[in-house]
Amino acid sequence: METIPAWYWMVIVGALTALTCVILYYIAMLVKESTRTIVEVRETITDSRKIIQASTVMIEDAASIVAGVKGSVEEFNKSVMTPVKGIGDTLSGVLSFLRGLVG
Repeated sequence: METIPAWYWMVIVGALTALTCVILYYIAMLVKESTRTIVEVRETITDSRKIIQASTVMIEDAASIVAGVKGSVEEFNKSVMTPVKGIGDTLSGVLSFLRGLVG
């Protein structure tokens, strides 16, 4: 037991080398998967930007349509509803006058 046999040191060094290689392998796989994920995320972000730009255009189109409809409703109110209200007010006044005469 004076000296430790050479095969003992070979086994220990071999085991440490194997563990180091396994750790380096897992680190390499982690870096490889991270790179793939980053590429996929970049593609997703690019697609998202395109979708956001398209929806911005759609929102602007919808806003212009709403503005057009709002203008049409205001024109309708000015051209049709205002005279109808005037006629209704006139008839209401005439009916009130007739009720005053009768009653």
